[in-house]
Amino acid sequence: MGEPIFDYYEREILGNRRLKETTKDHYRRAYRDWQEWMSVNSTRHPTLPSVKNVKDWIQYLCRSMNEGVALDKVNYVKKVYEWLQGKPAFKHPTHYNPFIIAKNEYELRESEPDDYPKLVLEDIIEQVKSIKHIGERAATVFQLKTGVRSTELSNIRLEELHLSNADVRAHFDGRDGQRHEAMGSHDQLEDYANAVYIPPDDGAEHAGNKRKMPTVIPLDGETQRVLVDWLLIRPDNGDPHVFFTQKGKPLGRNSLRHVWTKHWHPQYQYGVEDEFRSISPHYARHWFTTWFRVTANMPELWVQYLRGDRTGHEHGSGRAAIHRYIHTYYEDVEDAYVESVFKLGI
Repeated sequence: MGEPIFDYYEREILGNRRLKETTKDHYRRAYRDWQEWMSVNSTRHPTLPSVKNVKDWIQYLCRSMNEGVALDKVNYVKKVYEWLQGKPAFKHPTHYNPFIIAKNEYELRESEPDDYPKLVLEDIIEQVKSIKHIGERAATVFQLKTGVRSTELSNIRLEELHLSNADVRAHFDGRDGQRHEAMGSHDQLEDYANAVYIPPDDGAEHAGNKRKMPTVIPLDGETQRVLVDWLLIRPDNGDPHVFFTQKGKPLGRNSLRHVWTKHWHPQYQYGVEDEFRSISPHYARHWFTTWFRVTANMPELWVQYLRGDRTGHEHGSGRAAIHRYIHTYYEDVEDAYVESVFKLGI
């Protein structure tokens, strides 16, 4: 191939994708920045970087922009490398990707995807109100209102959820053969009513939770109502998890993806070459973050706390330190959250 690889990819691959021209410009700019940086800082070809090349570029980018924008640039160039890995003529090993290794080692924070369809609150309300299954509506509203990831939702146990509703609390009291602790009895909820505790990955009951810091998230009136509606009819099999499938089995990531596909597709379903990505469970976290950062104009530190981002490592990692960290943020966040969270009219 006589044509430079990035030029070819830009013309034949990027040029044929159904993306907005402004989005393509972001890709092109990343390609130019990467090639210019490599020409000055390395003797290697831009399509054959070392892990150190990529890490050094990431550090260079992060000195002039936020980590999310830097990561987007790295991802754009990474796609070219992955395309080369699928072309036998270029002999790029499929088991080695310096971009992935460098990203993992540098621990860049993912930015929220900006290529979802641009929904407004009225669109969200319409979709949520169309969900008739009580459990599926509860799970969907819970994700939208708390921004938790799918695995984090799947791992929530009854003792980590506090609701003031007397009927629900009396039923899930941890007695009479129930194989779980009483609802809301987790020690991190001791000082908080109508809230949920989401811990990070502990390698056991909460394996797969991606948040960096533990979080107590307040629950507004609408979230409380859909949870009460669900818990009053929830299969009573003694399992400690809050959410189940229709067959009474634990709700996993695939099950939750099915729920979102069922209620949001085909209206918000897109192909790989389309301008937007399809709505999926992760959209809830995107919507949640955008709402509080942009619409509600909540302070960034508070949004980071609600998302479970790394904002409190200076507090330590013991139980008392975690309690102190949560207490530091929750009192400020609670009122602001309840006042500014979007209303779904349910």
